[in-house]
Amino acid sequence: MGVFYETILVRNVLTGSEPVELMVKVDTGATMLVLPGWIQEQLQFPVIRRQLVRYANEATEEREVVYGVEVTVCGRTGVFEAVIEPAKRYGLLGSIVMETLDLIADPRSQRLYVNPRSPELPMAEIE
Repeated sequence: MGVFYETILVRNVLTGSEPVELMVKVDTGATMLVLPGWIQEQLQFPVIRRQLVRYANEATEEREVVYGVEVTVCGRTGVFEAVIEPAKRYGLLGSIVMETLDLIADPRSQRLYVNPRSPELPMAEIE
């Protein structure tokens, strides 16, 4: 597992909002996209459910999950669900976004980059 920081663009695809720059922790051991409360206040994503989340220290909390989060990173864009973390100042980019957009996280160089096997479009591994 590796952890480093990257800047991404997020916007509410449902309202057509302007993109907002967000610093995210890129964590290959995390699963979901996590957005800080201030982004939710600004972009007003619809809450679609509540979910239990488990932190690295094994603590669990109930959090809101939102939809319609358009993420642009490394020139690739997708729409995702995200967990809202009210007190955070930065986001968390987990494996769902990285897998969907076919991005590689290199903790040694602390860089996120497009998979060189498919530089034009994301490639999905199926079957």
